[in-house]
Amino acid sequence: MIHCREIILILIMHVIISCLLVGLMGFYFKLSNTCMVASTKELIKHKNPSKFIEIINAWFWVIMLITSLKLTIDYSVSTKSFAISWMTFIGGILLGFGAYINKACAVGTISKIGDGDFNYLFTPIGMMVSVFIFSHLNRESPEQINDTSIIIQYPIYFWFISLIAVIFLLFYLSSKNKKKKFSNKILGSPTSIFSICFVFLLILKTPWSYTQVLVDISKSNFENVTENSILFVLFFTSSILAGLYLKTFKSTRFKLKSICTCFFGGAIIGWGSQLLMGSHDSITLYGFPLLLTGSVIAMLVNLTTIAACVKFKG
Repeated sequence: MIHCREIILILIMHVIISCLLVGLMGFYFKLSNTCMVASTKELIKHKNPSKFIEIINAWFWVIMLITSLKLTIDYSVSTKSFAISWMTFIGGILLGFGAYINKACAVGTISKIGDGDFNYLFTPIGMMVSVFIFSHLNRESPEQINDTSIIIQYPIYFWFISLIAVIFLLFYLSSKNKKKKFSNKILGSPTSIFSICFVFLLILKTPWSYTQVLVDISKSNFENVTENSILFVLFFTSSILAGLYLKTFKSTRFKLKSICTCFFGGAIIGWGSQLLMGSHDSITLYGFPLLLTGSVIAMLVNLTTIAACVKFKG
C-alpha cells in the first residue's frame, strides 16, 4: 500500500512539475515574441538581427544544458530523427511557405493568440485538418532513424563554445538596459527561460511541443491524452496571461479573410510537419540545437523559403 502511495505521489508531482514548466514556456514564448517570419523580415527589410540573435540564444541554452547534463550525470537525450530524402526539402519549403502565408510560424502563432488575435486559433485547426487528411492518404512518411548528435558525442567542446556564446549574446540582448544587474542579464532573456524549461521538460518527458499534441489528436493517438490536453490548454492560457501582463492583449474581431489565411497557412505547415516528423517548435528547440542532420537541413530550407518570400513578395 505504501509503495502504491509513493508511485501515485510521484506521478502527481510529475504532472505538477510538467504543468509548471509548460506554463512558463507559454508565458515566456509570448514575452520573447520570437518568430521565424518576423525575424527574417527584420533582418532583410531593416538590417536588424536582434530577433535572430534571440533565437540563436535559445539554441545555445539548449546545447549548453544538454551537454552539461551529459558531462555531469552522463544523461543523454533520445536522438530519434528522420532520414534525409526529398521529403526533407519539400517539408522545409512547406514549413517556410506556410509560415509566410500565415504571417507567423508555429511559434509566432502563440504570440499572436497571446495578443488577442483569435483568428490565429484557425492556424492549429488548419494543421489538424491537414494532418488528418495526410494520415488517411496512405502517403509515404519519412523513415525514422536513430541519428547521431555530435554535441552529445563531444559535449565538452560544445559546452565551452555555448558558455562563451551565451554570455556574449545575453550581454548583447540586455545592453539597451544598463541598469540591469548581472544576474538579470544572464537569466533575464525570455528565450533563455523557455529554453531552460524545455530542457527540464525533456528530462521528464519526450520532447514536448504543442504541434505534436495536435498531430497526435489528428491521428487518434490518445496516449497520455489527458495530461497532454491539460498541458496544451495551459500552454495557450499562459501566453494569453503574458499578453495581459504586457498590456498587448487586445481582442481582435474575427474576419473571414484572416480566418482563411490562418487556416490555409496552418494547413500547409501541418502538411510540411508530416514530411519532417516535426514542426517549427520541435525543430527549433530540439532537432536543430542537437545538430540532427535532417532538422538542420529542414531549418535552413525553411529559413531560405521565408527569406525568398519576404524578398520577392514583401
